Amino acid sequence: MHRLKIAFLFVLFCSVNAVSGKTISKAFSALKAYNYFEAKRLFEKTVKKEKCAAAYGLSIIYFRSDNPFSNIDSAYKYIIISDISFLTVTPKQKAFYLSFNVTQKTIDSLKKEIHHKAFEIYKSQNTIAKLDKFIEQYCTAPECFDAIDLRNSIAFQEAKKKDTYQDYKQFIEKYPLAKELHEAQDLYTYKLFQASTKNNTIDEYEKYMAKYPKSPYIDEVENSIYALSTPNGTIDEYHNFIKKYPKNQNVDIAWHNIYGIYSADYKTESLVEFKIDFPDSPFSKIVDKDIELSQKQLFPFRQNGKWGFADSTGVIMVPCAFEWVEDFSEGYAECGMNGKSGFINKSGKVAIPFIYDQVEDFKHGLSVVQQNKKSGIINKNGKLITPLVYDEIYEFSEGLAAASKQEKYGYLDETGNTVIPIKFSKADDFSEGLAGVESGGKSGFINSSGIFIIPCIYEWVGKFINGTAKVKSEGKYGIIKKNGEYLIPCEYDVLGELAEDAIMVVNDNKYGFADRNGKIFIPLDYDYNSTSMLAIKFKDGLAVAVKNKKQGLIDKTGKYVTPKDFDRIEPYNEGLAAVQRKNKWGYIDMKMKLQIRYAYQSADEFTNGLAKVSDKNGKIGFINKEGKTAIDFLFDEADEFKNGLCKVVIENKTGFIDESGALVIPCELAAVTVYKGSILKLEKDSKIAYYNSQTKEYLLKEEGY
Repeated sequence: MHRLKIAFLFVLFCSVNAVSGKTISKAFSALKAYNYFEAKRLFEKTVKKEKCAAAYGLSIIYFRSDNPFSNIDSAYKYIIISDISFLTVTPKQKAFYLSFNVTQKTIDSLKKEIHHKAFEIYKSQNTIAKLDKFIEQYCTAPECFDAIDLRNSIAFQEAKKKDTYQDYKQFIEKYPLAKELHEAQDLYTYKLFQASTKNNTIDEYEKYMAKYPKSPYIDEVENSIYALSTPNGTIDEYHNFIKKYPKNQNVDIAWHNIYGIYSADYKTESLVEFKIDFPDSPFSKIVDKDIELSQKQLFPFRQNGKWGFADSTGVIMVPCAFEWVEDFSEGYAECGMNGKSGFINKSGKVAIPFIYDQVEDFKHGLSVVQQNKKSGIINKNGKLITPLVYDEIYEFSEGLAAASKQEKYGYLDETGNTVIPIKFSKADDFSEGLAGVESGGKSGFINSSGIFIIPCIYEWVGKFINGTAKVKSEGKYGIIKKNGEYLIPCEYDVLGELAEDAIMVVNDNKYGFADRNGKIFIPLDYDYNSTSMLAIKFKDGLAVAVKNKKQGLIDKTGKYVTPKDFDRIEPYNEGLAAVQRKNKWGYIDMKMKLQIRYAYQSADEFTNGLAKVSDKNGKIGFINKEGKTAIDFLFDEADEFKNGLCKVVIENKTGFIDESGALVIPCELAAVTVYKGSILKLEKDSKIAYYNSQTKEYLLKEEGY
């Protein structure tokens, strides 16, 4: 009976297997015929008995897109069942499945295709949630790594859109292995820095520095503390900053700025004062050296075609290594290298690199520099306090400098800031607190705040001098006061210069004089020739009067004090006045007596007992008050005597004579310039020398001079 039962069960098993085998065969046949409904029904019917093959068939149905059952997740579910089930399939079943092309290779191939298709589907939806689902569900797929990268990228872009340090922090914590981690960390640090210091206060920066001492923005924090601590750039601000923040990286800069303020003029007394006031300065040795050098006068000097500087004894103090040099100003000298300009100090060290096309001398610690045809301003530390954006920057006057952009003008202060907008068509220097500007084709005056004090109603304006300024309106000149009131109305063709409380006024080629209040006290009765006459003014109470081509001198009552029949007359000097009759010049005394006869082609006023005159041949010499020749008529040109010397020219060559007429320096020079004070720079045969006109000695000479 037991054997019979076993036999029955065996027959039953075989019959069931035979049935399921037939069913799976029918299922694959239906699949082959694209009868997806029948195939799906049959596969589902046999999936418990023929798990591997049926699951494979269902995976194909769900994978394909040409049927209503297409679903990539279901395809993946059944391919995994098929893959796992294949491990327990008997060799006999494997042989049977082979007829349906169900093998480990085909299972792996389908799984690979499912992975790829699933990734493309989830990727196309481009959301973190969908990609997270793919990553979780398809964790064995090779595309999982790409999905992770894409998910991280989307998450990072979302964080960047919100752009807060909180969002970057969340990204970092959630995706610590993301490729964007370093960038996210940088952005997190930056946004945290921004949020922590949003009000730009010293307190915020101090707290940030204490909380995040290793932040990459510590340098910026220190710079901000420095800037906020020294807004006006005063000595007190810099020194208080140094004391409060001794470890700040800007301490050296603060010290240099203090020293720069003290030493702006590079005067010895200023440098000594700095050393006394700041004994804790970290560069006292530099100050000592500068004190020593400030007392030395250095002269541009050339050797072997290169320029440097020598002292008055001829000792080379700065090696001759430059293409050109200019004089020292406030301790710095412009020099040229490779066609570029920079500055050196008196030690010969490069103070400002050779990077500029042009530079101006330092004045009040500032220099206007030019690069690529644009101008800016640097301080003595070489810092651009005004960017290189201006077409031109003019000299400072009363703390302000006119600057131009695209033919418009405004003003900069000595901190480099634009304090009066660039909006005028012309702008003059400040004088007595006001500057002339042009707007809309008319001129007026503004104050140092840029406020119009006198509106633009004039064709032209001059500078304020002693509280008054010349103006022009409708082709006529007048004088106004600072409140805009007329001192002299715009009624005159020409106005002279105020001298001895009198000013020449001209109309219709007639001149007279007005007082400083604009009142005419000498009528316009005298003849004015604009082509041959300079502005006439009173000197020692007398002025030239011209009528009917004859001249004389009048006093302030209009009374003639000399005859009025001279062709020309010059004001008195040292008791004598030069006069001309019949094209000859002589001299009269205060009693109108002719003291020196009419014998000269030209005659200048007497100075220190000598007067420069020219003879009938046009040669220049000097006479004394007795009319005797003091210095022979040898010269083609001659200047006035200064420091006992007079520059003279013979046949286009320059020399110097003393008051005795002796040639102190022969007429061999090609050029002469006043270097400083009594020091003359002489040039001969393209060589230079320096000469002290007071001591009558050469200081130094270039080799070959």
